[in-house]
Amino acid sequence: MPDWFRSAAVLGAAFVTVAVVTIGLAALIVPNPAVSAQGSQPPAAGGGPGPSGDPSTVTAVGGTLAVSGDREASFTLDRESVRDRYALEGEDGRIIFEGEPLSVGQISYDGLEFFLDPTDCTVTPGERHDPTGVAGAHVRCKEIADVRDNGVITLDGTVGIAADLLGLRGDLPESGGTVAVGDESFTFGFAAMTIPSGANIPTGIYAGTLFDPESEAVISFSYDPQTHAMVLSEIAYAGDVVQVPAGACSVNTEEIGLLNPHTRVADMTVYCAAVDVPSLGTVPVDGSLVVELSEPPG
Repeated sequence: MPDWFRSAAVLGAAFVTVAVVTIGLAALIVPNPAVSAQGSQPPAAGGGPGPSGDPSTVTAVGGTLAVSGDREASFTLDRESVRDRYALEGEDGRIIFEGEPLSVGQISYDGLEFFLDPTDCTVTPGERHDPTGVAGAHVRCKEIADVRDNGVITLDGTVGIAADLLGLRGDLPESGGTVAVGDESFTFGFAAMTIPSGANIPTGIYAGTLFDPESEAVISFSYDPQTHAMVLSEIAYAGDVVQVPAGACSVNTEEIGLLNPHTRVADMTVYCAAVDVPSLGTVPVDGSLVVELSEPPG
């Protein structure tokens, strides 16, 4: 791979990471009648069933687990977090999920800490609820021991979590697509963008970068918090890194459905009448993608 391509890819990825951390994020939109940068409202948290709930009927994130053993109580989880790993959280602690197939990696509960092997708990998927992107999961952790030997407990119940973590995508298409730059056509096998949230978001913050390893092309998008617009900001190809002029392109999306409570899947079109790419000349840009648009919770 040429040095320019490696440098552009590394720089783009590093820039995204630094920017996201800076504004406190945990994967584009020009507003149009079909979808806005705010997107669909996420489902209300805490709506999962209790310990005896049926995982096939869960429609909201969270739920309640029964606690037995050295503690006899209940463990209510009412929100999700994607800061490092996916977690459900509540006033009494949190459960961190990881791996594929999904397992429980860590539990903090009422002053107790549990660092778990994949076999210490079972996570049994229910059904996906398409309108919310939530799926039920029956969780059972039998006789797990606190790392400081302060107690042994069993957790049992059903919670609602992001459906795609359980491999439940429903009828939603996989992300990716093609963007033509002049006579060259770049194919992207995955397309994900992050729509930033919070105060003091800098104009032009990177929202996502697409890579085509075969043609060694990089296409980057940025986000304008003032207009809530996603902008095609850079094209890197054949040694050239081109800053796309403001207003040169249109980016439009139409929502397809929810992948999970904080990620929408959308059809996206990109069109530029003319962009100056030194190796290709002044050429049009025309693309069609399926993208995953993430608005992460805290």
